[in-house]
Amino acid sequence: MISKDKPIPDTPAEGRYVEFQHHAIEFLVAQLIDFRKVFEGDLDESLIFLTLARYHLREERIEPDGDLEYLPVHSLPQARISEITEIPRETTRRKLLALERRGLIQKDAQDRWRIATRDGVPVIRTDYADYWRREMQRLIKLVRALKPYV
Repeated sequence: MISKDKPIPDTPAEGRYVEFQHHAIEFLVAQLIDFRKVFEGDLDESLIFLTLARYHLREERIEPDGDLEYLPVHSLPQARISEITEIPRETTRRKLLALERRGLIQKDAQDRWRIATRDGVPVIRTDYADYWRREMQRLIKLVRALKPYV
């Protein structure tokens, strides 16, 4: 029975909420399982790393003259990372040091943090290549699944 008070969906995603959410949750669960492996079960470490990755990827996407260039990586101070992630500062400090020990991030001369690179390529892409390939396949699958809804 349809309720008279139920609003009419504005988008195809709202009209097919269950199918849309199914695809989104399938993607998210698989990603979190991989994040758990990569970051040894530490959600705070994964959030901190992903926060730094967001800024790194923003700059990497800039295409002057149509050519992709690896620009100097945007770095963030510990306090800003803590603010963005809402992780307490002391916990943020400990997690940053743990990620640095694992070679995934590095501190610059201004005491700011950034994604660690080797030969201009983020370490996560090379040292965790299997994870990265699964993520790419998963993203492609998600985009294809959600195409009818957007």
